[in-house]
Amino acid sequence: MNRRTFIKNTAGLSAYAAFVSGLYTSEAFGDNAKRQNKLVVNPYDNVDWSKAGQYKAALHTHTIQSDGKHWVDEAVNSYRKAGYSIMAITDHDTGSPNRHVAPSGNSSIPAEMASFYPREPRPENFPANPTWPWTDYGCSSPENLDMVGIQANELTYEHHINSYFNNAGWNNNSNNPVDKDIKNWNDHELHTVRDKGGLALLCHPGWMNESHRKPLEWYIERFRKHPSEYLLGMEVTNNDCFKNEPYDIGLWDQLLTRFMPKRPVWGFGNDDMHGLYVPRQTFNVFLLDELTTDNVRKAMESGQFVFCKSTRHIDYSKRNFKGLDTYPRIHKIAADTSKGTITIEAEDCDEIRWISAPKSFETTGDYVTSLRPWETGTVVHKGKTLDYLNTPGIKNYVRAELHRKDGEHAQRTFTNPFGFSLS
Repeated sequence: MNRRTFIKNTAGLSAYAAFVSGLYTSEAFGDNAKRQNKLVVNPYDNVDWSKAGQYKAALHTHTIQSDGKHWVDEAVNSYRKAGYSIMAITDHDTGSPNRHVAPSGNSSIPAEMASFYPREPRPENFPANPTWPWTDYGCSSPENLDMVGIQANELTYEHHINSYFNNAGWNNNSNNPVDKDIKNWNDHELHTVRDKGGLALLCHPGWMNESHRKPLEWYIERFRKHPSEYLLGMEVTNNDCFKNEPYDIGLWDQLLTRFMPKRPVWGFGNDDMHGLYVPRQTFNVFLLDELTTDNVRKAMESGQFVFCKSTRHIDYSKRNFKGLDTYPRIHKIAADTSKGTITIEAEDCDEIRWISAPKSFETTGDYVTSLRPWETGTVVHKGKTLDYLNTPGIKNYVRAELHRKDGEHAQRTFTNPFGFSLS
């Protein structure tokens, strides 16, 4: 992309973003020093902290059924031993990564190493089908493992999308889609997830190959076009992508600035496991009165979870998990609307940072090649209690990051955003 094209694109983006965020402008960009904030979105409002359990969730994992390195039962049981209660196997739907399932003449996988699952009769959209139910792949059922398993697929053509609670999947290959008449495949995929009663999130934006990276306006258009009833949000943290974190976290803040509080964009942390011995630890923690599939789905829809990230790798193939990292653990989030405060009680936490909208809403770099093409949010306060009526710099949302230092490593716990409107 040359400089002239970049300037032209960013100018167009500014106008587009202003148009899309028109209804939100007075709330998103106004400072609370000149107005009265009213808390209207609190994803933890329905949590009974005296009863709720905290359940570890892996929502983006791969097995030998696509380009992962492990059988389904090996992956599931390894995560279970590491303390996970919720798991979605999101094997790729597209044909080219499924080299273990359907090895061809140009495959690097010998036929004898290919998976013989699923057995006949195979699903209608094989090999693009979800790896579900687990019992069809030589694994115990989630119920017998005291887990919640989620039917899922990673829709891999163009921008990657994780699809949950449905069987959507297409055997697209590279630049040769199965239906050339479809103009926008990602919109088609999201509409199909909607029509099948499923949920979706956008995967690792900064990780995407340069040819697949999207401008800010593309994300604005997707979240404008696809409501939160099925497009829940995006991955904010992903495996081994620390150089891309400013890209992804900044994108999240830019979207929250434009859409909160009317259209939340929930953040997720997923390790995108392909090999049990390589992930950096990042996962979600669901806050539930009872571990059931319905409760997990409702929490995904309402943002009733937090997500964590460590700088340390972990080997999930080990039997002994005494080396699991310690993360800031939230015991309670209390909002007092009469006083205008939000308080987080936590342990193993060195600092709590409250973050609101970025100072700049413009694209400041080339989104294709830059690792920081947009600004991340602004820290408006540090401490366990936020006075959202009187703290300068708060715009239409705030989110919290809990930080813990562990020698040369660090662990963080992220909340989902709280939303404000004019009172």
